[in-house]
Amino acid sequence: MKTQRLQLDFAPNQRRVSRLGVLMLFVAGSVLVAGAIELSNVVAANSRLADTLAAVDARRGAITDTTNKTTAPDPSEAARVRAVRQVSQNLMTPWADLLESLESVPVQTVAVLSIEPSVSKHTIRITAEARTAPDMLAYLGALQKEPRLSSVVLVSHQVQVQAPGAPVRFQLRAAWGATQ
Repeated sequence: MKTQRLQLDFAPNQRRVSRLGVLMLFVAGSVLVAGAIELSNVVAANSRLADTLAAVDARRGAITDTTNKTTAPDPSEAARVRAVRQVSQNLMTPWADLLESLESVPVQTVAVLSIEPSVSKHTIRITAEARTAPDMLAYLGALQKEPRLSSVVLVSHQVQVQAPGAPVRFQLRAAWGATQ
């Protein structure tokens, strides 16, 4: 007796490829192709924008180079800039605090004749007149105690013998702000 070959079919009557599988494969392939086309469009647009940006930068650089090379600094413009800076510094000076600190000194026998500020040095020069030398020193001491002023010093003094009562004219220098 001859043995017959045994054939086992574990999945009878079943197709190897289903319609749903083919459909899903077709949809996935379509999505892949559409994504690749969109990616190539984005890369091309990015390249065009980069070229445009490079051209604009080159034109801007050329314009900046020509204006910097051909235009010499104008002396009147430099003077105008200095004037604007000086006005700006004057506006930023704490005038109210400075004047209030000078007015708050209780010495009545001293007359302030002039106040000359130096905004760039943050100093103020005061010319005043006192009846006597002790009155002058009292005024100096009162200004030295003023917290808004610093480095208050007597610069010069002179007795006015030709004036009635022989008052003492003197100059003080004081600092304010950043030098305190």
